[in-house]
Amino acid sequence: MEIDKCIFTLINSGWSNSFFDSIMPCLSHLADASIVWLWVVLIGMLSGWRLTHAARADLNNRQKRTLIVKAGLFFCLYIALIYSVNAGVYNSLKHLSNRSRPYVHQTVILRVSPTIVSNLKSNGSFPSGHASNAFMLAALLAELFRRKRAVFYGLAAMIALSRVYLGVHYPSDVLIGGCLGLVIAWVMLYIRSTLNRITHDSFFPS
Repeated sequence: MEIDKCIFTLINSGWSNSFFDSIMPCLSHLADASIVWLWVVLIGMLSGWRLTHAARADLNNRQKRTLIVKAGLFFCLYIALIYSVNAGVYNSLKHLSNRSRPYVHQTVILRVSPTIVSNLKSNGSFPSGHASNAFMLAALLAELFRRKRAVFYGLAAMIALSRVYLGVHYPSDVLIGGCLGLVIAWVMLYIRSTLNRITHDSFFPS
């Protein structure tokens, strides 16, 4: 706990600068619960487009558009399921751990508005939902665009760091939250790929 507090103080106070003051709140908002649903739709439709792009060439434009919609809806629903599992797990852990946020017990530089603070649960520090959301999304995007996975994971790490810089989470909160989001996304993607193989082998035996 003392190490956690020391690292928190270093990031929250020691790294203080005008550049971080301007970009960290914006980065943090990318993993807000309301914004995540937009990501769900975007990633779902991109997944549908990628599937259609790899479809047979003899499909006409109308058939391809129909396939994009159907595949996009399926992927949106599955990604929504992944997010629901992720949110359910980290919210349950918040309730069980009942850990107070940094600003409750120590002096911090709080870089969020009073409105945002009023909407935060003061005992909902562990784990970080934003970090979990960010790494879940990074894993999903990395699955789609594997050559860009370093960019997605780097952005997720910055979002997690922003929660500490803003003064609303300890470093261990974002570390465990990020690992949680990654593991849940990877497990759910593995389940989906396994089901795909089983279904394919059932209908198209070698």
